[in-house]
Amino acid sequence: MGVYSHYDGAHNHPVNRALHLIAIPVGFSSVIVVWFHWIVALLLIPTAFALASLCHSNKVNIPALLANPVHVFVAPMWMAKRIFGKREAKNV
Repeated sequence: MGVYSHYDGAHNHPVNRALHLIAIPVGFSSVIVVWFHWIVALLLIPTAFALASLCHSNKVNIPALLANPVHVFVAPMWMAKRIFGKREAKNV
């Protein structure tokens, strides 16, 4: 099983996916915000982790990041594919 498919499989519940689609941009926005206001940027990181952790509070589905730290980089790709991918062309 590849890294991407493992991440996708670990986030298959609709609420889990929705919270991650919010948490991932919040976390990565801290990289940009740090240039303008470092205190706000430092607050965004725990906020993002808190949102994502809500999905894993049932202790059945451990965070993918704990299984493989590479998932920090897989998460934004997963999110982009969820938002922009899988658009089927309609036959006219």
